[in-house]
Amino acid sequence: MTYNITLPNRTGTNQTETLTTDNNIVLIGANGSGKSRLGAWMEQQMHNQLIVHRISAQKALNIPDFAQLKNLEQAEKSFLYGRDDQHASNAQKMHARWGNSPTTYLLNDFDKLLSLLFAKSAERDRLHTAQTKATQAYISVPDAPIDIIVRIWSDIMPHRQISFNDGKVLVRKQSEPEYHGKEMSDGERVTLYLIGQCLCAPENSIIIIDEPEIHLHKSLVDKLWNKVEELSQSKLLIYITHDLDFASSRKDAHKFWIKSYNGNNLWEWDEVPKDDYLPDGLILEILGTRKNIIFCEGENGSLDTTIYQLVYPEYHIIPRGSGHKVIEATKALRANENIHHLNVFGLIDSDYKEEEEKQALLKHGVFTISVAEIENLFCVEPILRIIAEQLELNPDQKVNEVIDFLIDSMSAEFGVQVSSKAEKIVEYKLGAFSKEGNNEQGLSDGLATTLGRINISQIYMETKTKFQDTLEARNLNELLLIYNRKSLTNRISGIFGLGNGQYDKLLVRLFKGSRKEELVDAMRQYLPQIA
Repeated sequence: MTYNITLPNRTGTNQTETLTTDNNIVLIGANGSGKSRLGAWMEQQMHNQLIVHRISAQKALNIPDFAQLKNLEQAEKSFLYGRDDQHASNAQKMHARWGNSPTTYLLNDFDKLLSLLFAKSAERDRLHTAQTKATQAYISVPDAPIDIIVRIWSDIMPHRQISFNDGKVLVRKQSEPEYHGKEMSDGERVTLYLIGQCLCAPENSIIIIDEPEIHLHKSLVDKLWNKVEELSQSKLLIYITHDLDFASSRKDAHKFWIKSYNGNNLWEWDEVPKDDYLPDGLILEILGTRKNIIFCEGENGSLDTTIYQLVYPEYHIIPRGSGHKVIEATKALRANENIHHLNVFGLIDSDYKEEEEKQALLKHGVFTISVAEIENLFCVEPILRIIAEQLELNPDQKVNEVIDFLIDSMSAEFGVQVSSKAEKIVEYKLGAFSKEGNNEQGLSDGLATTLGRINISQIYMETKTKFQDTLEARNLNELLLIYNRKSLTNRISGIFGLGNGQYDKLLVRLFKGSRKEELVDAMRQYLPQIA
């Protein structure tokens, strides 16, 4: 079924827009962007043309001892409109269901949901009994919503069994006594609530779900909503969320970014753009920040991203894992300024790169740090001196011991380091291949030209000489620039009388303590000025 969805004008004027769609919708926005208010506004705009059932973020999850048993008509009215008498209607919904405060009212309708679930089962049983009596033959029993809930529950929570008996909800964990539904965890209760709400909403209706991820463990969110969507093909789901992971998980949904709420039911919003080189989650994160961006290597929560955030506080730091991913994301965003209105840069390790390659990357806004690996940055002389002072050791002595260690380590693996550096140079030169004509000969000529620029003996000898000169010069900065080896901080921990992994932990403590500014200033000396 195709739905006509009413949205406010995206530029923040008093007009409205209509979206015609048969795909679910995700509305994403930061706290304070008026997401919940927009959901309530959409419900009021469309409820005279369509059946709109909204599930607010402000909801009580109190499960009663026993569900109140009602007939199906009463239970449906109470569920949809908040009352079950002759006055139950859209006109009374604002007062009866939402207490005249549709955005902030604490929705307390778990009892109404359970009454409807039991009423649907009772009506199914009544009709089946009547048909069986009339035909005097076996008729298969269709699933009621309760049966579907039990099946979904066993799929997403295989270690818990749920049952509905005599107006009660009961749960049993494996090998443990059965307990009443009111003793369930928040995650269990909201799972039951959300499945039940979506299954009980009428066919061809629109369901607006505010904060679909609330109280749910990350591992359950996708499983739950994938199942609900599978069973809600005749309904349209509109999710309202600030969770970027959840938003990006709804692959086939229309996604809209709520930029701001300007009061008086005026919002500014736009569609989330698509880009083949950038995942949805990254685009959403970019849309959600007002700071300029630095892509860096590493993962969220790693020491390097923490350091970069301290050194570049005016930027939003986004880790992309590998250096290749940093370069890819930086180039893609700088080439697609229609997606954002920000300055975007990349920051990667030197990692055997030649000056020519660094300058080429710089043209695309990608900077390289002045050491081979980010871990080497924690071993520069000012940092070593701060660590030594903190441990009441002789800073001069410890700096020299680290230099001796680096020289001994590099000497022990000299051939590996030289050949690895030469390999990167060859790889970079091969990357410059381009055809010289649009035929087979053009390809052959292009390859011959590329290979002609690569003199293996010369590359190897120049690299070997550079490494030998660096070892003889005993220059710590040069050693850290060319020595490409992971976990250097762990390897020098013993020089400071620290156990494996303790150097990094001490560094983190100092960054959080009184020496933070000293450490940040030290890092700034070895990191590029990005502007």
